[in-house]
Amino acid sequence: MPISRKQIIVKRPGAHQALSVEEGLLETPGPGEVQVEVKACGINFADIAVRLGLYGAAKGLYPLTPGLEFSGIVKKTGDKTKALEIGQKVFGVCRFGGYTTAINCPPEHLWPLPQGWTFERGATFPVVYLTAYYALHHVAHLKPSDKVLVHSAAGGVGTAAIHLLRLNGNFTVGVVGSTEKVEAAKKAGADYVIDKSTEDLWKRAEEISPQGYDVVLDANGASTLMGSYEHLRPTGRLLVYGFASMFSHSGKKNIPKLLWYYVKTPKFSPFDLTASNKTVSGFNLIYLFEEVSLFREIMGNLLRWEAKGLLPAMPITAYPFEEVAKAHKDMESGKTVGKLVLKV
Repeated sequence: MPISRKQIIVKRPGAHQALSVEEGLLETPGPGEVQVEVKACGINFADIAVRLGLYGAAKGLYPLTPGLEFSGIVKKTGDKTKALEIGQKVFGVCRFGGYTTAINCPPEHLWPLPQGWTFERGATFPVVYLTAYYALHHVAHLKPSDKVLVHSAAGGVGTAAIHLLRLNGNFTVGVVGSTEKVEAAKKAGADYVIDKSTEDLWKRAEEISPQGYDVVLDANGASTLMGSYEHLRPTGRLLVYGFASMFSHSGKKNIPKLLWYYVKTPKFSPFDLTASNKTVSGFNLIYLFEEVSLFREIMGNLLRWEAKGLLPAMPITAYPFEEVAKAHKDMESGKTVGKLVLKV
């Protein structure tokens, strides 16, 4: 029998008012599905891109419910679903649809909520840690000797990356955009933190590591990409997974700014890549959701480290479910640290 639920829906891409809370029905879970009563929904920068209509994987899917991660309680299971039990606390990922009070999803995208975790931590764990792990260990082929520079070091992925880099024994430099974020990056485990609001970013980066960096994680886009590439040492790897500097703090799609940053985004020449012996890699975690075995393998490693107390808690700011627009505004302001979450 269908149940009533609330969803945050974007009917047409736009500013914050494009987010609306609507009630509807959720069907009984089908064979191989699990129904979860959602208690918390993680917020990611990808959700803002979805709201604005700038996320490639969401094109043609509107009206659309954003959200890639959640936590809650198993309420029903479909036929042939035996891995999880009714009443069990879980967290998981979804290819959109996470901003909701109830969801049906395959059990392969769910994990039992570890002992001692809040629903808020469960809903903010998977996307940033899966992203950081995949970037470092599968794309960058990280070695303990690598020197790594992490942009947006106080954000969700940046914090998760620094946690994993500290665990791996790497020398890590974090870059933040304001003085208020320096302490958060230090607490995460960065060896040095560059505050680009008060320091010359690349001059300071050169002082810290004159020979350059083996790995740079950059989700800014045009504002830092070329500098990141130029500060790789030979055999260095630049990992690109976002373009945050293209977006406006107003919450609206700023077409002139988007066009300007598009023009300013560097075009890497294969001749230069070969001559300098550098690598530029781009990736998007959502396209890996169907790679179930890889997802399960990565999460298994992360949860084993977590059980040993090797992954510190992520800073989390919680908002009521209906205040999703405020959460988006705060994330776009560039002033938040760690992760943001909606509480149901």
